[in-house]
Amino acid sequence: MNSSLFSHAGQPEPAQEPVFLPDIVVERTVPRELHEAFNGFTEYVHLWWPEEHTQFGEGTHPEFEADALTETGPAGESAVWATVAERVQDAQLLLGWRVRHSPQTPTTVTISFAPADEAGTLVSVTHSGLDMVADPVETHQEFAAFWPQVMDRYARFMGAR
Repeated sequence: MNSSLFSHAGQPEPAQEPVFLPDIVVERTVPRELHEAFNGFTEYVHLWWPEEHTQFGEGTHPEFEADALTETGPAGESAVWATVAERVQDAQLLLGWRVRHSPQTPTTVTISFAPADEAGTLVSVTHSGLDMVADPVETHQEFAAFWPQVMDRYARFMGAR
């Protein structure tokens, strides 16, 4: 070991080749007006979120709290899924999504609500930033399967066929 104050650090590991992954975009049209579609997503998430996509399984209670999307398990344990960066009533939610509940590298999930026709609302989920997490390709594949399942449950809950 060199005790010199001016010794050089070892060579850094070569940087991992950057991976470009497209955003995941999932859209569903629900037969509800904007206000109902937004409230169904935010106020009743505990009624439609698939239990298989929770950390604590059966008996879990996901909910939007003041500034976060959280899950409370049947034994009182809790997890933060995302922070709410912006909430525009009846229009949009901007979330800092924590992949595997880690705040180290939050990704971005934008949920947008727009009129689709006279009595329907187009709900779009866009998940971006997955190229910045550990195992980006595997994580992207997981969320590419995850979001359609989640949005199908939401759409059925809101009365879509």
